[in-house]
Amino acid sequence: MTIHYSVESLPNLFLSEQFISDKNEYEQHARELDQVNKFLNSIEINRNYYRTGIVVKNPRYKKKVSDDTSLLKSFRTSLNKMSSINYLQLCSDLVKGLGNKHHLYPLIIQLIFEQALLHHTYCKYYCYLVEQLHKQFNNLSVIETQIDITYTSIRKDVSTQDDSEYSQLCSKNKSIDQLIGYSIFLAELEMKQIIVNKVEPSIQTILEQMNLNLSEDELYKCVLCLYNIFKVIYPDKPIKQEYIDQLSEIKSTIKFMKIKFKIMDILEQR
Repeated sequence: MTIHYSVESLPNLFLSEQFISDKNEYEQHARELDQVNKFLNSIEINRNYYRTGIVVKNPRYKKKVSDDTSLLKSFRTSLNKMSSINYLQLCSDLVKGLGNKHHLYPLIIQLIFEQALLHHTYCKYYCYLVEQLHKQFNNLSVIETQIDITYTSIRKDVSTQDDSEYSQLCSKNKSIDQLIGYSIFLAELEMKQIIVNKVEPSIQTILEQMNLNLSEDELYKCVLCLYNIFKVIYPDKPIKQEYIDQLSEIKSTIKFMKIKFKIMDILEQR
């Protein structure tokens, strides 16, 4: 049975104890569901479940490959082929091929983030792909969870004092390279308005890194990272004074001319 209310009675209805009680109960239930959803998305995916990297050539032991496995292998291959020439059509094909496979969406996002960390120059195209996927699946919590997981992984992926000097150097370089890709990718995602309030903390982390005892190559990577981020978020507007002050102070203490000139390029937005 449908109950109809007059417009005049609505204010009293919205202020009634029954309505307020039911509304609060509904909101509490919605918050609980949201927490459960975030928890489920935070569980690390067992990528080996799909066995995307195993190839069996012996027909005797070869098993039928599932559709999900084939799709993931094809998706990974397509990411490696993405370029400025084919990314529009490639992204369209990937989104269409994924269809409504919601159970694969977190793993797909993870694959894209991994590519972004490795191939900085293609972050713009990976971001476009995430944008198209987000329109289809409309699950922001998956993207936000992957952002947190990726950052935690980068920060944890460092060697200990017990490792050899070479191992420590390799670990530090890898961490900086990943931080560069991560920061550029976040900038692209934020410019697409897929995420908010993620880039500034990332910029501050890089600036803090530059105040540490880094080598010339490591410092240059950090500066290059900031240069690319600012190119994305400040294409036609002045850089925040806060960043100008911090970079100016860093420039005054650095002895490497190549880095000084690159910081000047940032400050002058060249």
